[in-house]
Amino acid sequence: MTLLVAHRGDPLRLRENTLPSVASAIGLGADWVEIDVRLTRDGVPVLLHDETLTRLWGYDLRVDSLSHAELDGLGHDGGWRIPTLRQALELAADSRVPLMLDVPAPSEARVAVELVRSMGLLGGSVFTGGPAALADVRAAAPEAAVAMSWESLLPPRAGLLRRVRPQFFNPHHRLLTRARVARIQRRGLKVSTWTVDDPRRMAALARAGVDAIISNDIRALRSACG
Repeated sequence: MTLLVAHRGDPLRLRENTLPSVASAIGLGADWVEIDVRLTRDGVPVLLHDETLTRLWGYDLRVDSLSHAELDGLGHDGGWRIPTLRQALELAADSRVPLMLDVPAPSEARVAVELVRSMGLLGGSVFTGGPAALADVRAAAPEAAVAMSWESLLPPRAGLLRRVRPQFFNPHHRLLTRARVARIQRRGLKVSTWTVDDPRRMAALARAGVDAIISNDIRALRSACG
C-alpha cells in the first residue's frame, strides 16, 4: 500500500503550514502530513518553509531575525497564525497521524528531535530534509524514522548512507522509474517521493511500487491511489 503524504497540509485550499491546513489534510485521510520547520531568533521551532515571511505572510523579514513573541505579534489577514511545532505535534498526536518534519539544517534538526522526544512522539514522527540535517537526527535519535531527500541521479555514497541510515530514500519523482524503485528497494530501503500533483503520475508511481507519495493535492492523491 502506498502511503498518502499531504505536503504542508492542504495548501490548495488552506494556507500551507498552518494548523487548519494540517487538520484539513488529516480529515481528508492523509497517512502522514509533511511540515517545514524553521527556528526563531530565540530558538523556537515554528512551521515555515521559506527563510523569510515574504511569500506567505507579506513581511520582508527573516524568521530567524524575530523572537517568537515578535513573530506571534505580527498581524495577519484573516486571523491566520504561524504555529509552533509543538502545536502541530499536539494536533497530530490527538489524531494519531504522524508528521513528516522537514528540517533544513542541523540546528533545526537538533531542536526538533529534542522536542519530539520530550513529547513522547519520536515513534510517531518521520524526519526528512538534507543529508547534513538528517545525519544529526540519526546521531541524536538512533531509533528515529528518516526519509533522506535526494536531488541527483547519482546515488549517495556508502559513507553518507551509513551516517544517515534512512528507512526511506526520498528523491524527486522525476528521478524515479519502475526499475530504479526496484533497485532502491532491493537495497533494503523504502521509496518516498515528492512533490506529485498530476493524478496520472501519482497512479503510475503507485503501480511502480513507491511506498509513499507526497502531494499538495491530497484529494487527488487519495483518488489516484485508491
